[in-house]
Order: sequence, then structure tokens, then C-alpha cells
Amino acid sequence: MSNGPSNFPAEPGHSEDPYPRNYAPGVRLVQRQRFKLDLEKRTTPEDIEAWLLGAASKTTSAHALVAEFAAQLSQSGFGVDRFSVIVGTLHPQVRRYGWSWNTKDEICDEIQVSEETLSSPEYRDNPMYRVIEYGETVRINLSGNTTDTLSPLMQELAAAGFSEYVALPLSAQDEKYNAVTFATTTPGGFDRGQWNTLKRLFDIFGLHVERHIASRIAENISLTYLGRAAGQRVISGTIRRGDGMPIQAIVWSSDLRDFSGLSERTENQTVVEVLNRYFSVLADSVIHNGGDVLKFIGDGMLAMFPLSDYQTPKLAAQAAASAAMQAVENLNALNEMMAEDEAWRPLRTGIGLHCGEVFFGNIGSTRRLDFTMIGEAVNIASRVEGLCKPLKQTILMSDPVAKLLGKETVALGPQTLKGIEKPEPVFALPLQSA
Repeated sequence: MSNGPSNFPAEPGHSEDPYPRNYAPGVRLVQRQRFKLDLEKRTTPEDIEAWLLGAASKTTSAHALVAEFAAQLSQSGFGVDRFSVIVGTLHPQVRRYGWSWNTKDEICDEIQVSEETLSSPEYRDNPMYRVIEYGETVRINLSGNTTDTLSPLMQELAAAGFSEYVALPLSAQDEKYNAVTFATTTPGGFDRGQWNTLKRLFDIFGLHVERHIASRIAENISLTYLGRAAGQRVISGTIRRGDGMPIQAIVWSSDLRDFSGLSERTENQTVVEVLNRYFSVLADSVIHNGGDVLKFIGDGMLAMFPLSDYQTPKLAAQAAASAAMQAVENLNALNEMMAEDEAWRPLRTGIGLHCGEVFFGNIGSTRRLDFTMIGEAVNIASRVEGLCKPLKQTILMSDPVAKLLGKETVALGPQTLKGIEKPEPVFALPLQSA
């Protein structure tokens, strides 16, 4: 296998690893499962159909479903030596998921396929394109002296000893189709009797694939729109109004400076693009350090670092402080990168940190819920952030966070927080100025 056009989604190749797999740009390996195929174990089409109608419904992993189905096909005498599935999904960065199984390397990989790959000329030269885009069934004879007329992928398969390659649609996702491919090294390829039986098995298999697609889409949407912690709780069944729990966390509240001015002098689409760049910097910093982003509110962002996610409260505070420092550093780097753009105005932020108890769960009406966190700790974090501009600081924190961090902070003395009568000690990280 080379890094050329034929790498969609993956093919065996040559290196010190007996059968390494390389992937085209825009294709990312998610997980790898190695298997040992027991060729002494024999199954029948009836066995496979019984499994599909019974035990397969209890399979919670699409990866395991594909690997087991492919293994049974191989052990049943069909001669399936290579098997792959490509399915559509709803995800902000991923267009399709795929699974690639091969007896030659005894590996089943799960991959993610981006828009970049599906827009490439190489993809259009792949037989999979005709299946996904138009729902066609493709059968290619790889034997004989006609390999010079084949695509690069088919030439590789022919050189590897495969005699026939088949790609067919499983079901449609919107205007696109899910697809399955299988190939054999058996001389003469698949005979008519095998073909009819295989099509019947794939019809049932496609129903399981649909089930896993629906589950994955629900998970993708929940995690994308709610965040990791909230999304996982919703997926696990925390969906009723009032469902939730009190947790201890480092609360992050941040705000983009001069957002009102930006909105007044800039077109809406440009404002959206600026906010996307800004939030990417801040959110990526939080997530990279183990935190969870809960809300984007206008130009504000609410995040948390649950103490239970760390071995000690101090480590949680250090993670939050590191995320804040990283966000400021990366925001400065973004400003430097965009300096040559005359329309660009440097972006500045204010970040407030506080440690305390919050309610983390569902609030709202009976017909419209929001999974968020509320409580005095959230209010204090927001009030601390509000002091960044008057105190000419970028990162501020309350006394509980400063005590966890120790000598890393600089005391700025008691400050009056909006809505709180008693002045509260406020601290900054060193060398942080507006």
C-alpha cells in the first residue's frame, strides 16, 4: 500500500510491520482491533442469519459488529477475505465513519473520513464513490490480463491475489448511501448462489448498521452541543427536569473584550467568523487540560473542571490555571498570525476562576430543557471575571482557587464583587496584564 490515490480507506502495504495501513489525507484512525481468525471453525449461512436475528442485536459496538460479521462470512465458505463498511453521520468535523477488516493482516480498523477526502479526485476514482453517491452495485473481476484498465486500488487488490471486488449500497442516509465492500481471493470470485445468499445477509446486516448509526449520531449531537460531561449524562438517561446533582468544581467564566464595538462595526457573518476563531482558542485550551465547555453565551464562555475528575483539588486548580494561560498564549499567537489582515482587530479576553459547589443538571420548562450548571459559584466566577477590565488583568481568581494554587498567584487585595456586599480577596496569575 502506498500513500497515493488508492488509500481510501486503507489497504495493506509494505514495511517492517507485516501489513501496515496508511490512510489518505483526511482519514483518521480511531481505533484498531486485532483478531485471530479460526479457520477450523465453520459456520453456515443459516448460522449467520440466526446470529443476525438474535445475538447481533445485543452488540453495543459497531466495531465489534463489523468484525464478528466479517469473521463469520469468512468462516462460512463464502471466501470473504476483505470487508469494509462506510456510513454517513452527523458530526461537525466528520462526514463518514468506516470499518476495514482484512484476513491478510488480521486487523479491523475504525476510521473517520472528513469532507476533505470525500471531495478529492482520488475518492471519485474509487468504486465506493458510485455506491455512496448513486446507490449503484459494483462488481469488478480482478483476474486475467485486464488489470491495466483498473483503478489504482483495484490494481493493488489484484496484485495482492484478490479475484473479485464487490461494493453495494446498504441503505440511504439523506441523499447519500451507506456502503459495504467485500473481496475474495477464491479463483473465479463469488458464484451466483453465494451472491444471492450474501445479498440476503447484507439486507439484515444493514438494519444493525442503521441502529448503530442512529446511536452514534445521538451521541455526537449530545456531546457536540452539550459538552462531554453534560452530553454523557443525557445519553445515560438524565433527561427529566430537575435531574442532576451537586458537584464541586473549578468554574471558568470568560468574556471577549469590546465585543459590542466589534458587533457595531462589523457584518454579522464576519462577527461569527471572529467568534469561531476566538472560541476555538479558548475551548480547545479548556478541553486540552481536561475541562469541559458547557456554554457559549454571546461572547461569553462557561466551563468547568470537576474536582472529581482529578486526584486532588489542587490538580484541578492547576489544570484550570494552565488552560487559562494556554488560552491567552494562543490568543496572542492568533493575533500575531492575523496581524497582516488590515481588517483584523486584536482579540483580548478576561477569564475568572472560582472553586465551589454548583448544581449540574436539567433546568427549564417541561417542553424545553437546558443541561447546565447554576449556583453561587457560577455567579462569583462571573463577577471575578468582570473585574479583569477595571483591574487591567487578563486572568483573575477567587481566594479558594488561589489557596489551591499557592505561591503561583499575586494578591490584589479585597475587591467588591457586583451584587456581593462583603469585599472578597482577588488574585491574578503573575505577568498577566490587559
